[in-house]
Amino acid sequence: MNPTSLHPFDPARNSTTRPTERMLAMHRQPIPARSDLACRQPRNRATVCLSGRVDMKNLGAEPLFIAALFLGTCLALPAFADNIFVSTASLNTVLELDPSGNPSTFATTTSGLDYPLGLAFDSSGNLFVANGGANTIEEFHTNGQTSFLSSPSLNEPDGLAFDANGDLFVANYGNNTVEEFSPGGTGTVFATATDGLDEPEGLAFDGDGNLFVSNQGGGNGTIMEISPNGSNSVFATTASGLDNPQGLVFDRSGTLYVANYSNNTIEKFNALGQGMIFTGTNLLAEPYGLGLDGSGNLFVANHGLGEILEFSQNGDGSIFAGNLGNAIFLAVDQIPEPSAFSLLLLSLAVVALSRLSSRRQPHRHP
Repeated sequence: MNPTSLHPFDPARNSTTRPTERMLAMHRQPIPARSDLACRQPRNRATVCLSGRVDMKNLGAEPLFIAALFLGTCLALPAFADNIFVSTASLNTVLELDPSGNPSTFATTTSGLDYPLGLAFDSSGNLFVANGGANTIEEFHTNGQTSFLSSPSLNEPDGLAFDANGDLFVANYGNNTVEEFSPGGTGTVFATATDGLDEPEGLAFDGDGNLFVSNQGGGNGTIMEISPNGSNSVFATTASGLDNPQGLVFDRSGTLYVANYSNNTIEKFNALGQGMIFTGTNLLAEPYGLGLDGSGNLFVANHGLGEILEFSQNGDGSIFAGNLGNAIFLAVDQIPEPSAFSLLLLSLAVVALSRLSSRRQPHRHP
């Protein structure tokens, strides 16, 4: 298969005129390669360790500190900063953006990439990449190793999503199917064209385990809802404002966000399928992949201008990163918020250590 014939660069499939004024003004800057690819940590955490020699006799009435010491000897606390991974298909790279938007090259063809499209993290922090040009799914393990999922049914794999059980779902753009891979790597066809699929692109699960699929075909697109038992229904159509829908993402309240590639809008839907425009700012140019960080900010792969845009919950937008090439899908490596219990343990331990240190100061004699 010739990767250059794949969407979204096939003029026969996408006739939208791209904004060129800003594109011509952009100057590509070289993106540095990462030097730490040998071992990527499962999550970007700041680790606080309580270590050293402790004189238990001097702890006195510090039972809470003892509890903190044994229950939280080494607390891995989130750094409150999520990294964003971006696929740039025609450049055969996956980029990693740090919390400030600075890009570095995470993987290239030397890592096995072949027209990378959809991206998704599993619960352990391993990154999965859909190789549209090779009909494989590549897994980048947190220990730096890579492996591949393959199946005869994979055909131009596109969007990816994990369900609550850890099964990976793949949108096969080329044969109008969604394939499901178990954690062990066994693939089965979950849905087909008879379930309403027509050039499926984006995937997302709601809180009830229903799978939502954006269809690029079917007269400028639909969104299908498929329940865990396989029953399906049309969730939204062009009558709801869809225009070549691509990326999908749910926020914590159950609101579905949709990137409308052809009319340069981000639309949001409630659980009843009622839609409204979240943003139609002139910053948008062929929006594609979507992702949310731990604070609820929406990130958009602005394919037409090679950017990642960031939108606050009230719709205010800004350019988070630019000069990225043809950004398509993105995935946010979310850092979970620390539990109140972890913060309590850390606070108690810090206070107790401070008290212990003050007790052990040498006495000064006049």
